[in-house]
Amino acid sequence: MEQTTRGSQPLIVGEDEFMARLADEIVRSERYEHPFAVLTLRPPTGTRDFGDLTDRWLESSASGLTRGCDVVAVLDDGPMLIIMLPETDVSGAGSVLERLRSAIAADTEQEWEFGLFEYPENKVRLQELLEEAA
Repeated sequence: MEQTTRGSQPLIVGEDEFMARLADEIVRSERYEHPFAVLTLRPPTGTRDFGDLTDRWLESSASGLTRGCDVVAVLDDGPMLIIMLPETDVSGAGSVLERLRSAIAADTEQEWEFGLFEYPENKVRLQELLEEAA
């Protein structure tokens, strides 16, 4: 799912590209002492057709709720949708997460799990998340 369209749309990439961009963002964050956030969205266990569901949802909902500088990936092993929000603190990420929750709730009755990590505040938890996703 290597897609490179930009503008006001988020960048949607594969897992390897996401991890490379995340590593770059960690370096940038530490250099300039600016936070960034990562959101995780997991469908209920046993969800069928996760790929079709996330593709449809990404095309309609996520693009209107995220910015052009944000990076989105679908990790099939989880399965999990993960969104990196550069230059975003926990408050801003919480606002985005609430809009995403509302969009998902309007589209499905299934209960998704959500996570929010701010770097560098959640440095250890973010590292655990990345190890789990790898």
